[in-house]
Parts: sequence; structure tokens; C-alpha cells
Amino acid sequence: MKLSRGIFCTFLFVLISLQETPTCLAFQIGNHLSLNGYLSQGYIESSGNNFFGDSLDGSFEINEFALTTNYIANNQLRLGLQLLSRDLGEEGNNEILIDWAVADYHWQDWLGLRLGKVKLPIGLYNQGRDTDFLRPMVFLPQSIYDENKRSLLVAATGGSIYGNFFLGNGGYLDYQAYYGKVDFREDSGQAQGIRYLVSNISRMKNLGSVSDFDSENRYVCGGSLLYSPPLDALRFGVSYFTGKTDFDFRVGGRKGEASGTNKDFIVLSVEYAQPDWKIAFEYSEFTGDRKALGIDIPDGRSQGAYVQLCYHLYDELVLSALYDIFYADKNDHSGSKYADQGQPDYLGWRKDFGLGIRWNITNQLIFKAEHHWVDGASLQLPIFNPQGVEEHWNYFVLKTSFNF
Repeated sequence: MKLSRGIFCTFLFVLISLQETPTCLAFQIGNHLSLNGYLSQGYIESSGNNFFGDSLDGSFEINEFALTTNYIANNQLRLGLQLLSRDLGEEGNNEILIDWAVADYHWQDWLGLRLGKVKLPIGLYNQGRDTDFLRPMVFLPQSIYDENKRSLLVAATGGSIYGNFFLGNGGYLDYQAYYGKVDFREDSGQAQGIRYLVSNISRMKNLGSVSDFDSENRYVCGGSLLYSPPLDALRFGVSYFTGKTDFDFRVGGRKGEASGTNKDFIVLSVEYAQPDWKIAFEYSEFTGDRKALGIDIPDGRSQGAYVQLCYHLYDELVLSALYDIFYADKNDHSGSKYADQGQPDYLGWRKDFGLGIRWNITNQLIFKAEHHWVDGASLQLPIFNPQGVEEHWNYFVLKTSFNF
């Protein structure tokens, strides 16, 4: 893998030139309205396999820009909206979209209601996944927070209820439950996965090319529980997600149909955080079925888990270590079903060991650098590598983010 000295110097120059940034640039308008946002730019380069775009040649297609407004009407009612422009490989292309938009009525500690486009409580970190300042590394662990499924999992138009129960000497219990629909983009990882499947089936059946691809989410629903025991800095979580999406297209001039059903996505979470260090562990299982051109393709039950340790070497410098593992089928860790179909067995797993550093230059400016060593090629890598995938590969990421 190569990383040009010019790219590194460009990043370093930008960071140094911005070190005197004021400590707070958020805009407060009156007593009720505030505006803030963030922007970020990254660089990714990989060996062996493309990862989120043309990373084999090095790619700057990894950026976000967001503008957020919050209106506090009173102690119970809040209105909020975030506009987001992002680019990650083939997805996003910097089109400005509504990331979330809610009317939040907090009636009592134990009951609140959100209506609009609400963020989904999956695992410990999904609701904050679009803010680079809230995570130690550039990407959240992919076994749980797969970027190819972001459009499906990040937010839904509908509503949610939430609340907090004080359990006395037993600690606190937070809950959320939601129902809604997801707006799929044609370039989303989920849509690309179905289109890749349909194209393969069409090619095997000699049906012709696939065109006019469209998707319609029927529903998503689920919820989460988060328990904070009396022991400070410890929390446990469990979350559940399910949903269904239909896909329409034309193949060889005729109408075709496909569907994807997410029967259940379960995440179990543990986090223990101290001022100088934090450790997090999450485990997930996911069952999905896909049907395309009359063929039912059960995906089996996948399995994923990670452990991540973060340590503050100094107040401004955070070191992170990650081990992240995913199996396409929890009952086939060796990938034998792929081998039986004449495909590489390593499509059945992905094992990622990563080391990263985060530099908090100011309260508004951060810089991240990390390197990952990967064994396996699961999680939709074949879509970005039509020429074939390699088992052992690695990738390197640089990213800087500015919050205002």
C-alpha cells in the first residue's frame, strides 16, 4: 500500500493552519433557536480489495457536511432538523438530504414522543453515527454498523416513544420503540446488494439486462432497552430491528420483482467508561430472506461481534484498538457453503484488526489516522470488486473534522 507524502502534508498543513480556531462557533439566535453543524474530509486507501469506492487507487470520496437547527419551544417541546450531504464511494455523491427531522414532546421522564424522521436506536452508537466527534475511529465497527446498510438502519419516517425509569438502588432503565418507513436511495448499499443479486440471476437465466431499478420500503420497527446499574460508567443494552422492502425493475424489457425481509436484527451491548479509557463490546445476530425473480434465497443467520478499547494518552490524544469479526452464517464459520458453490470460502467471514489515533486539536477540530488488517471478504465486498476478491487485505484512513 502506498500513501503519497503530498497527501499527508496537505492534511498536516490544514490541521496546523486551523489550530487557532475559536473554541465555539455555534450560532445562538435568541433564547430558543440554535444552529450548528460539522464538515469532514477523509482519504482512504486499501490493498487487495476496493473498500467503499475505488480505494485501491486511493480515494478522497469520504466526506460529510451537516447543518443542524434546534428550536426549544418550552421545557417539553423541541423541534429539530439536520441536513446532511455525504459521499462514501458510490453512495451519497454529496446530494443534500434530510438526515433527521423531529418534533420531540417530553411529557414526563418515563414518556416522550418523537414524530418525523427519527433516528433508530440500534446498538449503543447508531443514533450518533453521523457525527465524527462522537466516535474514536473513522468508521464504527462494521459487524454491527455496516455502512452498506446505513440507509436502512439510520432513520425512519414515522414515530417513536421513549422514556427513563428510576429504579432506586437498582439504577436506571431507558427504553425506545419506533415504527416507520425508510427512503432508499438507488445508490444505497442495500439497493446495490439486491441489484447485484438480480443481475446474477438474470445472467444465469439469460433474461437480459436489468434497468429502471426502484425500491419501496414497507416498514421498519423495533426498539431498545438500556440499563445503567448503580456502578458508575457501566451500561448494558439490547436492541431489536425488523423490516421489509420491495424492489421493482425491468429485466430484458419485462417487469421484475424482488424483496428483502429483515426478520430480526438483535444487538447485545456492554460499555464501561472511565475518564482515561473506555471498553465496549457488542454482539449481533441477523436473519434475512431475499426473493428475486421468483427464487427464494434465505440468507441464513449472520453473526457479528467486536471489542474496542480506547485510551487517552493525553487529553488531546486518544489511542484505539479494535477487533471486529463477522460471519455470514453463524453455523458455517468455515465458509463451506460458498466453497460448495464454487466460490471462495472466505466470503463467509470478515475479521478486522485495527489500530487508530485521534488528535483533538481544539474543541472544534479533530484529526484521525488508522490502519486495519483484514482477513476475509464478507459484507458485500464482491459488489465493489467484480474482478474478484482477495482474502488478506488492509486499508488505511485519514480524516479531519470541524465542528461549528
